[in-house]
Amino acid sequence: MKKTRITNQRRKILEYLHGIKTHPTAEMVYSALRKELPSMTLATVYRNLNHLAEEGEIIKFDVKCVSHFDGDMSFHQHCICCECGKVKDVFEKDITSNTLKKIKLHDFEPQSLNIIIYGKCKKCKGG
Repeated sequence: MKKTRITNQRRKILEYLHGIKTHPTAEMVYSALRKELPSMTLATVYRNLNHLAEEGEIIKFDVKCVSHFDGDMSFHQHCICCECGKVKDVFEKDITSNTLKKIKLHDFEPQSLNIIIYGKCKKCKGG
């Protein structure tokens, strides 16, 4: 696959995602960067985020039908509250590595996976 060049806008989006611990939507990324890149449109942000996710440079996942993005590519899982949509990172390397080891397919070699754990956060649980 031909590697596409990294534009200034794509580089700034990637730098932004690498510099935060939250899981922003495209609109949040756009809001955070529009002062620095005033000519950038929301459509450009969507296009670049989707491209970065397709290239495996960021993680894309949906919360209540809205795409969120994560620049942390280390082994970790996401806990998502079914009530409020809050996303929390969980860094349990063994969950991911053990799951990858246990997948035995004769015609496929798994290299990565995205684990999402759904439940209720402490606030929504009432505790």
